[in-house]
Formats: sequence, C-alpha cells, structure tokens
Amino acid sequence: MIDPSDIPGFAILPLVVLHGAMIVAGWYLGARLIQAGRHKLIGYIALGAGLVSLVAVALLWGRLGYYGSYTEFHEGRALPIMDVKLGYVLVALLFAILASIAFMAVELIRDSRRAVSR
Repeated sequence: MIDPSDIPGFAILPLVVLHGAMIVAGWYLGARLIQAGRHKLIGYIALGAGLVSLVAVALLWGRLGYYGSYTEFHEGRALPIMDVKLGYVLVALLFAILASIAFMAVELIRDSRRAVSR
C-alpha cells in the first residue's frame, strides 16, 4: 500500500471527477439498455460488478478489516473494524446501499415500461 502522507492533497480531485463520471455513465448506460430491452445484459453487468467488488474486498480484507492510520497498521496497533463504531456504521451503510440499488432497479424497470409504451 501507499503511505497517504506522501501524496499531495489535490491528487484526490481527478479521482472524485472520475467517480462522478462513472456514476453518470452508469445511469446513462442502464437507461439505454433498459430502453433497448436488454434486461439480461443489465443483470450480467450488475452480477459482474458485484463479483469484482467481492473479490476486491476479499483480497484487501487484511487492510480493510482494521481501523488505524498507515503507520498504526504497519506497526500492528490498528484495531479490528468491529471494535470501533465505524464497523457498525459501515454495516448500516451497506444496508442503505443495498436498499438504494433495489430502489434504483425498480424505478428503472418501471420507467422502461413507460418508455417502451410511448
């Protein structure tokens, strides 16, 4: 991993812009695929994205599972994530993300029925 103190603060800006662009592109692609009736492809894309996320978490769990700075982690002083409040907040956040995904899927499918009928 990289020590964040070695990276300038403004280096986050391109990442934030890229993240926003990916969200907009995902919404656009999802809407276009639904209008085209490509529901199976959307399912495969969602399944693939979920699988990539799970593999990333599995590979990085040695660091993701701990709360502490870069130095604390490498000195062995970082705490397990569920020993601090952050762990429980992340569990609640996970449920919120899943609810958001379910809501988005329902809305996109409902909107596609109206778009196809026009």
